[in-house]
Amino acid sequence: MSNKITTDLLEFIENSPSCFHAVQTTKEILTKHGFKELSEDQTWNLTPGNDYFVTRNGSSIIAFSIPESVVLQNGFRIIASHSDSPSFKIKENPEMAVEDHYIKLNVERYGGMLCAPWFDRPLSVAGRVIVKENGTYCAKLINADRDLLLIPNLAIHMNRDANNGLRYDPQKDMLPLFGDSHNGHKSFIDLIAAEAEVTVEDILGTDLFLYNRMKGSIWGRDSEYFSCPRIDNLESAYLSLKALLNSESTAAVQMLCVFDNEEVGSGTKQGAKSTFLYDTVMRIAEDLGFSNYSKLQKILASSFMVSADNGHAVHPNYPEMACPTNRPYMNGGV
Repeated sequence: MSNKITTDLLEFIENSPSCFHAVQTTKEILTKHGFKELSEDQTWNLTPGNDYFVTRNGSSIIAFSIPESVVLQNGFRIIASHSDSPSFKIKENPEMAVEDHYIKLNVERYGGMLCAPWFDRPLSVAGRVIVKENGTYCAKLINADRDLLLIPNLAIHMNRDANNGLRYDPQKDMLPLFGDSHNGHKSFIDLIAAEAEVTVEDILGTDLFLYNRMKGSIWGRDSEYFSCPRIDNLESAYLSLKALLNSESTAAVQMLCVFDNEEVGSGTKQGAKSTFLYDTVMRIAEDLGFSNYSKLQKILASSFMVSADNGHAVHPNYPEMACPTNRPYMNGGV
């Protein structure tokens, strides 16, 4: 992977501390490239030769390019990834006092992650808040863009077995420290309201996640490696987006899908198991005049989809853990 692509990827990830920000960042890039935004609750009037995108829940997005001349047998060419990453989700009313000295936040695991790398890292909070505004409800993205929290490890002299294998209890070991509990401290919800530029009373609900503040880096003897938080799966989401933007026009409808909630089973209205892709395909087919059953089945049968997610390369310290006959190496391609 070239350094230019890698630095662009790292910038995309840094601008996407939550699934909501990832979709917002994707929207901004698509808009700069001439894609027009659609809404699921409005009529679509699609025109061959134009590019469009539609979002669901603010955390999933589908973008597509319609060729000037759609050939029925070419169908759809789809690449799909996901916007969410393993993290810790902040519960409602999260503040927990410890012996009248500390305030920590109550969190729960979101997705499948390694717990150990979360210790002793600069963390912050990003996501969205649902607020009451002008007599209706709307979502506001927030990112407390500073080193705000930390999950402190237990010192080795308080746990001599720390290097002999540990089981982590998310409800005890993984709770982040927020601050001292002296009188007059600014509450967590006060901080979130300030970030959203609303009052606490206007906030009706939150979808907030911890994120690692450490910046991505390019490293290795010949700068051949890179590492960064949220590579799973923003790497695939960004490179799929680049593939769509750089693709040549064909007689097929080219489509990018970035779904939410893959880390927890995809079974939400914005997940890969939802109707989002089906609904979008149906509406495109209807606007292009291919909505009768026979034509639609031909389109679907001739379509093709790539599911793009992060696998695992042969590990330099655990090569025996990889498949014995399929050996994907870092920098070795797909």
